[in-house]
Amino acid sequence: MPTAYELGLQRDWSKNRAGKQTARRRFVVDTIDPAAALLADGIPQTNTSHPDLPGLRLDRYNVSVSNDGTCNVDCDYSNDSRFVDLRQPDKDDPAWYHWGWAQRKVMVDIPICVRSLVINDGLNGSISKKVWKIAKKQVAETRVVRPLNVRVRINNVRDLDIIADQTDKLHVMPDGKLYQFQGATVSQVDDEGFYDISYTWEYDQGTTFFPEPQSQDVQYCTPVNGVGNQPVRPQYTVLVGYQVGNPETDKPIMEWQPMYEYGNRTAGNNNDGLGWQLLPGANRIL
Repeated sequence: MPTAYELGLQRDWSKNRAGKQTARRRFVVDTIDPAAALLADGIPQTNTSHPDLPGLRLDRYNVSVSNDGTCNVDCDYSNDSRFVDLRQPDKDDPAWYHWGWAQRKVMVDIPICVRSLVINDGLNGSISKKVWKIAKKQVAETRVVRPLNVRVRINNVRDLDIIADQTDKLHVMPDGKLYQFQGATVSQVDDEGFYDISYTWEYDQGTTFFPEPQSQDVQYCTPVNGVGNQPVRPQYTVLVGYQVGNPETDKPIMEWQPMYEYGNRTAGNNNDGLGWQLLPGANRIL
């Protein structure tokens, strides 16, 4: 192992009026290999104190190869970690994860019934009558999207298949709310089996806003499921309208139908919604 020698006359130190301080120490190592120079006996470790200025800690190294067959190792110190980008996350940390936030605009279809005039031409002349027909209107909603980023090491690429199995399933997340899992994007980091995965969940809070119709001939279909006699669309459902009875007197009715099934952690139809815990790296948010 090579030995490092400090050039004592090339020490630098500075301080500004805000009290921020920086210092530099330079070492010479008898090698042309920068990696070996950092391992040389006498090179201080990062985050250690300056020997003369204990309030300053070593933030980084700068290594350069000289024409004389040696390496210069500059050690930069500060009292405010200015040479360290603390904002960059350590994605290789086995416990690292990052929640993001986004939103998405959607248009929800609401069945309505419209009373229209129908004219039938018969042998005894024209007969006109009003009948109920099914139409639709749209209501704008905003959905919250929750991305989760993790970096994981995968021994077998088939371990990622669980992502497809859980896509478009309903998950009960740690905040207690029900989300639709929309899948993930996966990118390989290196040849050591590390992958960056970005999962996405979307929150549908259901529909309770139904604007008041402006005409007696335009009304909402009679709700099969609702609050009192008011329509409501529960989370993760679609409203379906259909005609029953006599269209001259009976309005069409509407009901909601589920769009997704629960993603379960254990086999069987237990609707535990904990299938997200099977996703690689997702157990870090427990």
